[in-house]
Amino acid sequence: MFGFRRRDRAGDGAANPFEGVVLLDNTTIFGARDAFEWEPARPGELPPGVDLRSLMDVLEAVVLLDDFAVDASSREYYAWPELSAVSATSGSFFHDTSILEPLGHEFHDVLIASSAEKTRRSLRSGDLVRHLGFLPTARDLEVLPPLYQSTEQFLSLTAPAMGTAGGGLTEAAEAGQERLRQLAAALDEYPEPVRNFAFFAFRGFYYQDLAHLVSMSYMPHSWRSELIRGQLDHPRAQFSDFVLEEAGKLRRVLRKRVDREFGGATALSTDFPLIASFVIGQSAGRGELLRVAAQVRGNPKVVGFREWLRDVERSLRDESDLHRVVTAQEELRAVVREVERELGLDEKDSQPVTLRFAVPLASVETTGRFSRTRQSWSARLITSRRPHLVFLRELALESTRLAPFAVAFRRLPR
Repeated sequence: MFGFRRRDRAGDGAANPFEGVVLLDNTTIFGARDAFEWEPARPGELPPGVDLRSLMDVLEAVVLLDDFAVDASSREYYAWPELSAVSATSGSFFHDTSILEPLGHEFHDVLIASSAEKTRRSLRSGDLVRHLGFLPTARDLEVLPPLYQSTEQFLSLTAPAMGTAGGGLTEAAEAGQERLRQLAAALDEYPEPVRNFAFFAFRGFYYQDLAHLVSMSYMPHSWRSELIRGQLDHPRAQFSDFVLEEAGKLRRVLRKRVDREFGGATALSTDFPLIASFVIGQSAGRGELLRVAAQVRGNPKVVGFREWLRDVERSLRDESDLHRVVTAQEELRAVVREVERELGLDEKDSQPVTLRFAVPLASVETTGRFSRTRQSWSARLITSRRPHLVFLRELALESTRLAPFAVAFRRLPR
């Protein structure tokens, strides 16, 4: 169905074509493509920061996700032939598909009504305007797809239109129309940047509900993520985020040491996306970024790393095999400590290690103390036996050697 690899749900044997597939924002693909194709007006000029961040997110998705998809709405704004071509030659990890088609389009009208109401609530509560405040200027909204820059166009393209046999609208479509009218009326008193951002937020709520409907994970656009997270009753922990955070600590330790030597001035960039910087550090030109990301993805060490992440993510999602999660955390930190010693950053003979994670209704904490000798031996043993930890070690080491993504992008030839 739609090119997805079918996987069985653990425990019940039922097939779900979306199992393990992550829904990406269409706007993420739109912005990443713009950064990928960027033609600076002046030498060294960077694309808008939000587009550059979208490109980083897509490169990370290529390396870390088994499958990711975008919904087929607004295809004219985000079509990216290069991404589709690289995917086709590397196992078909990217899917451009109409997710609602097998369910029936009446669900579209239900999602419209729900998303419009969530957007109106976030507007009334002040959350939407507060999250808009992170933009340096109103002109930053110009990087959004044209769909979000015209109220009339957005409403005409979004409004439900499911008809009944008698020619009228279905009940769900009427409810969707009414919610959209209420949203438009509420926005009349706000300036244009707020209206545009509201429609942008609306589509994020739509994707969130769509992903929930078909049991997919959703990776929102960076501008939507905090606003959408605030609407969730139980935000889910992502083990992949935890892994990249831990592996990136080495660079932060060295950065703070360098900055301290400069009297507290900021000598080094704080923004260092680990996977994207790893990919661009191996690329000879901007046009190679997707191909290099796919090559990294296919490396046996990275395949093992991705499988490890997927298994731990499943344990977190299902709240099962919690010992596996604790073990994975111990393995990760053992590798990071080994690299710390190799770089001379470990100044203590022993150190307390606290492992924490949280899932709904469950909390586990394990505290231990490891000697320097035992840490060194255990880390070498782990990395020699498990390929995914070899890649973790490489990531940790490279984090101290590579330039940040934005710096490398500026000097990389087209």
